[in-house]
Amino acid sequence: MRSSRRRALCSLLGPILVVALSGCGGAPWGDEAAPVGEQGAPPARPVGASNRFFIALDDEPVPPVVLQLDKQKALELFGEAAARQIRVLEMDPARLLGNVLSAIRNACGQGWMEDRPDPRYDCTATALGRTFGPDWRTSPELAMVRLLGMTPANTDLTGTELEDFSKVVEQNPDTLEFSFADVLAESLGIEKTSPVIPTGALVDALGRDFLGTHPVVREAGGKLPVSLYDALLDLAPLAETLGPAGDHPGVLVRDDGSFQTRSNALGPAFRMRVTAESNLRRVQGIDMSAGGGDMFLSEADSPLSFDFEDPEKLSISGMAETPTMDMRLSIVERRGFVPACASASACKQNSPRSPVGEGTTWTAAPFELERIVASAGLFTYGERVFGACYLRLDDECLMGVDIGGRGNPPGWISFANDLRSVSVPEPRFLWELLGEIAQIALHDPTGDGNPDIPEGQARPVFALRGVPIGFTGEELIAQMRPSLQSQADEMADVILGRYWENNDDLDFYWRRASPGGKPLLHFVTPSDLRPDPGDRERIKPYNYDKPGFFTSPDLSDASKVSRAVVEGSSDTTHEKYALPAGETVLYAQDDGERVYELRFFVPESDAREIAVEVNAL
Repeated sequence: MRSSRRRALCSLLGPILVVALSGCGGAPWGDEAAPVGEQGAPPARPVGASNRFFIALDDEPVPPVVLQLDKQKALELFGEAAARQIRVLEMDPARLLGNVLSAIRNACGQGWMEDRPDPRYDCTATALGRTFGPDWRTSPELAMVRLLGMTPANTDLTGTELEDFSKVVEQNPDTLEFSFADVLAESLGIEKTSPVIPTGALVDALGRDFLGTHPVVREAGGKLPVSLYDALLDLAPLAETLGPAGDHPGVLVRDDGSFQTRSNALGPAFRMRVTAESNLRRVQGIDMSAGGGDMFLSEADSPLSFDFEDPEKLSISGMAETPTMDMRLSIVERRGFVPACASASACKQNSPRSPVGEGTTWTAAPFELERIVASAGLFTYGERVFGACYLRLDDECLMGVDIGGRGNPPGWISFANDLRSVSVPEPRFLWELLGEIAQIALHDPTGDGNPDIPEGQARPVFALRGVPIGFTGEELIAQMRPSLQSQADEMADVILGRYWENNDDLDFYWRRASPGGKPLLHFVTPSDLRPDPGDRERIKPYNYDKPGFFTSPDLSDASKVSRAVVEGSSDTTHEKYALPAGETVLYAQDDGERVYELRFFVPESDAREIAVEVNAL
């Protein structure tokens, strides 16, 4: 155990651990060290001759282990490697993603919410918008703002296959009593000022296709994994954890001198108080080749028992009421324009699970923008059925829209057009059409029909600050409890899993068969862990040839008096023997195959402490 880790443990853990963690140096829990003798039985000690020792029972009740931790102490206690492995949260990212989208959509004002063609964006009006730089009007960030704020009222179809259709309607207000915004709203079944791609659909697509395909998030089942290390460092490590990985371009942009990922979730006054039940019991015994000593035994698979679900056993203070996060988010597009699968009857089968056509929408990587927009469109309009004629001559529809009619699948959109000078899109799925419109808008933030951003180079980066995580501090604590409980044994192993490092190399020890029961000699088994003298970082191998206690120095089977199964003890693995009052002579062999004579002296009235004389034969 490293000395810094040992000091941290000694300063944090309770008196029950003082012997197991001996060698820490100084007072382990404040200015005054609690003497070992005040914690239970005094240590095994020689009496008179160097081969005679007292060993005693430790009947003192085992106090709970209480950890009082701030961020720094918690990191010292667990260490970086273990803290990275302990998962405190697996957070549903939907609320956070919704708040991110809202912040981006409003980064240049809220004019998109009004019923007018021009949202009159001004990115200098908000802190986020000002990060777009002096050339914000031609920035990919503004293009993304326009895309998120696209409504039937403000959709700019310049440069798209719907440009002619929209011009016919808009340039004939005296002939037609409706605007193209009315046509678009009616066709989509939404209000003129509602986003064409709703926030909920985008959250679903981003969570599944963008965030959910990152290896770290995919491993967590689509949840946002937060380790203890992440939490203690205010989520700063997430910029690396959720950065580029394999083929995925990354969810977050790695930190640099201009930006630091962080959260205010754990404030400066953060404190965590944990109460655990110790499963360690201190016993005294004899190393026949060296003398008296003591060791800790674990009465369960784990040295500590936690109950993180109990507010009395885990209390957390200093959490922000409304936790927020600073982060930089970026989304990439595919290199080259991604066309819809159009016209051909096979395109009616085009789907995420069965793509049709080369380079079409569903052949894009899930985390690419074109695929995300199409996924959100499919989520929103996958069952859309609609039909309307907007210009009619007798029984002929000169210009109209049909979605999912005439035996076509829901969402399949076709345009009636009998005007020779007007061009309309070939039939395709509605979400693929929206994806094409989005791609054109993404490269033309000014909306003048002349792309400002070359294909493949639209990668907006949003330096978001103070975005609400979406959960209150109390809600996060409630989510932490079951997550921590599921890792209770692992945490106990980190804290005290190497309790055996300071155990003496005992061959046998003296303890009660059960609480308040009769004291018995116990010969060690492989479960009684001791450090290897040649390498104290390793557990000593168990090499006893004839474990147990005998009445003859030849250790014959007939002279064996110890048994693994004795009345009053639930233990069935240790060789045990109940010493009678007075003097008893036994023989035993150590793991070096040397035989010893053991002369025990047990008082008539109180067997809490006995004497033993050890002589090598």
